[in-house]
Amino acid sequence: MGSSDMSKPIAIMEVSIMTFAGEGYTVKYDLTKNVVSWRDNFMWNNNFTRAMNEETAKLIRDSIPELGVLDWMKAYNDGKNIDKHGDKSVLPGEWKISIKFEDKSKLASGASQHFPKKWNSLRSLIEKTTGCRFSLR
Repeated sequence: MGSSDMSKPIAIMEVSIMTFAGEGYTVKYDLTKNVVSWRDNFMWNNNFTRAMNEETAKLIRDSIPELGVLDWMKAYNDGKNIDKHGDKSVLPGEWKISIKFEDKSKLASGASQHFPKKWNSLRSLIEKTTGCRFSLR
């Protein structure tokens, strides 16, 4: 992934947080269709798919670069500068993010018990745009 990837338009972003037992949440933002999907592995009846207004979609598009999501995904994948971007966590869990760009290229990253320093900012964005709690406890 080169520096040009940082400016490529994102079509879909999927973010998951899971316990080692496979319980957790996955949120998927489809920025081409302005749709958000929520999957709750604790309680199946909390799943939903709904339309996002343009304001919410713009907030997500603008926040991804501000939070440096692509930068820390790349750092975790390269195994370089991880301490600059993340911290060892006592949380027994893992995170995964996959992004599909409008040009069909993809980027995926994740880690166990080592969360990006800006994870709480991403979590806040997810909670604000879904109205759901995105935390394992």
